[in-house]
Amino acid sequence: MAIKGVAASREDWREYVAVCSRIIDAASSGHDRRVLCSTLAHRADARARLGDAACWLADCDAALAAEPAHPGALLSKGALLSGLGRYAAADEARELAEQCRRLEAQARSGAVDLSEWVLAGFAGKFPDLAEYVGSVEVLRSPHGCRGFRCEERRVGGYFGNRQGGGDRERVIPDAADSDEKMFVWKDFVDKVLEAAEKCPKSAALIYTLSTGEERQDEFVVPDMAIFKNETEGDSLSDGTSAARAMGTQEAVHVDRILKVLDVNCLTEDAPAADVLGNNGVVNCGVGLWVLPSFINHSCHPNARRTHIGDHAIVHASRDIKAGEEITFPYFDVLVPVSKRREASRAWGFECKCDRCRFEAEDSILRQEILKSENDLASGGDIGAVVVWLEEKTRKSMVKAFLRASFWSTYSALYDSDKLMRKRGRRVPSEALVAESVADAVGGNESVLKAMLRGSRDGNGCGNRLEVEDKVVTIGRATYCKLVKRHAMRDLFRLTLDATNKINI
Repeated sequence: MAIKGVAASREDWREYVAVCSRIIDAASSGHDRRVLCSTLAHRADARARLGDAACWLADCDAALAAEPAHPGALLSKGALLSGLGRYAAADEARELAEQCRRLEAQARSGAVDLSEWVLAGFAGKFPDLAEYVGSVEVLRSPHGCRGFRCEERRVGGYFGNRQGGGDRERVIPDAADSDEKMFVWKDFVDKVLEAAEKCPKSAALIYTLSTGEERQDEFVVPDMAIFKNETEGDSLSDGTSAARAMGTQEAVHVDRILKVLDVNCLTEDAPAADVLGNNGVVNCGVGLWVLPSFINHSCHPNARRTHIGDHAIVHASRDIKAGEEITFPYFDVLVPVSKRREASRAWGFECKCDRCRFEAEDSILRQEILKSENDLASGGDIGAVVVWLEEKTRKSMVKAFLRASFWSTYSALYDSDKLMRKRGRRVPSEALVAESVADAVGGNESVLKAMLRGSRDGNGCGNRLEVEDKVVTIGRATYCKLVKRHAMRDLFRLTLDATNKINI
């Protein structure tokens, strides 16, 4: 809808304004907000050619009232304000337009680079992140519920990012007083209900989540289109089409939303989560991030979360095959199967992942593991247990599972110079064990810390470059591909205690 050539007359531009006006009238009556904003921006440009500054500005403001981040309207308004000598306001509009372009590119590609922010010590406000949904889909899980599946192979990259805001906001600090926690929880619930009342799409998204009361045959697999940014063919930017598709009524179902929150809220201090940019302030939050709520638990997980401000980025913590279900742990999985089963029952389910089946279904192994647990609980020889674990099997993944289950035992051994002098020759290096455990449970801060500490001499890990690559691999699995390699070193320093004297 543009006039070609450079010789367009004023009459041509007036006719163009008239055409735009007819489209705007039709879009206004049909509630087609995307077409309305785009055509208002086009008409503003045409009025700029005619020198009609007042109408030019009115069209820009009308477009921005309907869509505050419309790039075309922002650029047009910036040009007008610059021509009027209002340079500060013009720069602000142009800067916002450039920011929108960056976020649009990020929303399409998923490429994020937070290196400068990390290297600056997380100074200033949280970086702006676009909403991004990678090549994933919600599907019916083999266990009867719903889950997340990766549609293409992922090697340590991230596949999902949903911005927190309204119903996805991080709002609850780590308050010691129970009354204070209750007050902040009520405030959070009020914000979620307000968001659902104001935005039909927010309500529709919330209603896709489980209340915990559905039967297995009642679970509906939602279309991924309702979770993604609108395509050019979508009719309403406020999500009314999605709301209608989900059968959303005008009245908000308060009881249903409360049940959804009770079942699906995620905490930032979960075993599979990191919080970046809080500048050392302990701040444990909880919130509702819709897409991550579909992800099921596994003790052999392949994903984790990184929280940045009100954003929750879900990313691969180890290589994921195409078609593989995406999972992250709901509780600490660096413990034996007996403790993991207690934790899963507290969550209201029984974990049937391959690791739990292996450790529980082999009756002989189960008895041996239980005996080792009892020996350790009664003050038994840590070194002897580790040696037994190392000699139990030569299969790499089986050994990785056992090492993960007795991770605290291995850590205690490596922390003791006395025990290492006695047993060190019969156990592998700390870095090798950390690399193996990362294969079993993915990226993890404590595993990364052990890898950093154990890689000082590179014993059994290869040459210096190979060791560095292995450290970065676990670092990527822990923190995602959010920063370049040089900024990753700063994240490594955050992982280590201040007393550790390790050159990174």
